[in-house]
Amino acid sequence: MRYEVQLAGRATQVDIANDGRFLVDGGAVAADIEETVRHRQWQIRIDGRPHEVTVLTREPLRLLVDGVEVAASAIDERSALARRGTRQSGPGRHEVRAPMPGLLKAVHVAEGDLVERDAALITLEAMKMENELRAPARGRVVKLAARAGTKVEGGAVLAVLTEAE
Repeated sequence: MRYEVQLAGRATQVDIANDGRFLVDGGAVAADIEETVRHRQWQIRIDGRPHEVTVLTREPLRLLVDGVEVAASAIDERSALARRGTRQSGPGRHEVRAPMPGLLKAVHVAEGDLVERDAALITLEAMKMENELRAPARGRVVKLAARAGTKVEGGAVLAVLTEAE
């Protein structure tokens, strides 16, 4: 699984293999992780150097790394693709795009509907998983480009919203 990680403002890509090996920005890293407090604190040895990591808050994610508080985020590749599936194409106009090729399982809105931010717009089945595409802002649905049962390519515009006052 691939993750996009931000730690103290530094962006890093982390790939974790099923056997526990991982790459950081494409390079293999020797690491050992021991959970010392369930879901809260870990002892991590990276390339022979020990580090202590403690979760201070989860929303937003704040960590204590070797006694220094840092802001952090981690998002898996599927969630990152879904986030990138929405683009602002002009002032107050948003295009909701398919983050990957798939089959539209359901369209939850109609043209002309007023939707709230994060309202479910479309369900896309891709890689045997259902992905719910949500409204990036409160707005009116001005265009639906496909119906349920339609196969779509990655990047295809599925819906267009204009921000509501």
